[in-house]
Amino acid sequence: PQDNMRFTALLLLAICIVHVANSELVQCGKFTHKVVDVNWNTKTGFNTNKGTRICTVLFKIGSTCDQMKMYCTRFYLPNKDEYKCRRGDKMWVKTDGERPRVYCEHNKPTRDFPVLSNRRLKTRVTMGPPSPVYPNRGATCFVSCDQY
Repeated sequence: PQDNMRFTALLLLAICIVHVANSELVQCGKFTHKVVDVNWNTKTGFNTNKGTRICTVLFKIGSTCDQMKMYCTRFYLPNKDEYKCRRGDKMWVKTDGERPRVYCEHNKPTRDFPVLSNRRLKTRVTMGPPSPVYPNRGATCFVSCDQY
């Protein structure tokens, strides 16, 4: 019985370590460009901060995943043109063979309506210089394998 408990504890510890190792968010600096592989147990994404100006992250699907999804939780990119996002902060998302889709203000990919991709998903967040008018602006988005 005691050996079974030790084995179970070690197994749970190993699962936690693997989960944490595959759960890293890209922390966007002033100018950031990263490539991230997404596999079946990957939970990744990106997080902007006050100093972020341009953050480009390319998510590539791994061999153990058929489809990935992206959604955002914290999202406020102020833009004076909230319909076409041409005057202010914005996030572009490009998937396989599709035209880029632009998001701004509070318009974002959600858990109910995520961005889906079968091969590559490229995101690019562009933000103006830090401003005291919008202290909480930025985005936190997550990408994971979409297990049906």
